[in-house]
Amino acid sequence: MKRTFLSASLAILFLLCHSLGFAALNQMSGNWQNVDPNTRGITALIIDGNPDNLRMHAWGKCHPQDCDWGEVDAYAYAPNVSAPIAPTAQAVSAMYATGFSQTLVIVTPAGNNMIRAEVYTRFTDRSNRSDYRVTYTFKRQLRAMPIRPVPPPAAAMPMRPMPGPMPVPMPPPALREDCLPFNPATTTVKNLNGRWSIIDGNHLLFNFGDKRLEALQALKIIKYYRMNSSCFVGRPDPSFRYLLVDGKAPQGSMPGEDCVSFNPNTVEVRFIDGRWKIVDGSHWVFDFDNKEGEARTALAIIKKYGFTRSCFIGRPAPSFIYMRK
Repeated sequence: MKRTFLSASLAILFLLCHSLGFAALNQMSGNWQNVDPNTRGITALIIDGNPDNLRMHAWGKCHPQDCDWGEVDAYAYAPNVSAPIAPTAQAVSAMYATGFSQTLVIVTPAGNNMIRAEVYTRFTDRSNRSDYRVTYTFKRQLRAMPIRPVPPPAAAMPMRPMPGPMPVPMPPPALREDCLPFNPATTTVKNLNGRWSIIDGNHLLFNFGDKRLEALQALKIIKYYRMNSSCFVGRPDPSFRYLLVDGKAPQGSMPGEDCVSFNPNTVEVRFIDGRWKIVDGSHWVFDFDNKEGEARTALAIIKKYGFTRSCFIGRPAPSFIYMRK
């Protein structure tokens, strides 16, 4: 199946390259923003590098902030085997893979400071969803260079050592969250190929294997709190998951919950016995193995939403974890 998808991808690229006129790699390199502010697909792209080391970074529509798809290897295509790639490139491709899909992104020039992205998504989770194709148009994001003042003539300069440049404090990086919206009113439990799952229409949200009762309990919790966003840190194999209600932490108390409390003001990231953990005093709350970056992102998320409890279904090996205030 993977070989068939790859063959089809190469065929698509072949047709695109032979249908385009002269182009160049720098026409597709840069920062790009989807011209449709209401898109439900890819919102932004960054293509950077040279033909020997080309990278593509993508973001997709999520709530409350766009999902970071990450940065992957990209490949440029010349019109023929003898043409130099940099001055004649006609297309750039990249492949994004998750635990349930493969997405091929093919970028081509679309006019002055514009590109077009053909996106082909194939589902690999046997969810019976149709593979599909969609096209997006992006506009280059131009960054103006700061205007530097012209120095006075040398004669007018004071005869004393010039101080070094004042350091400009850099703002902290924006917290990018990876969330998938869904409708709690239409979510349901369904057996998909022998595995009990929570789905919303054709979208698979949570998998419970053979644990039907745990799937039903999780659905009950989702509907009780009206959770409508499923969020991740570190996909496709997330080390941390949480759910939101209209962009906020779930609040309240559902009878029969299995929750562990912690203080969001005192939790911190520590390196303990070769593993990165989020701890509250002497009690460790979450374990991230060797993923320090994901641990620090999770800590920022806990503090942002003020979570005070981590809750479970099916301990000691929980099939469903959520947090609330």
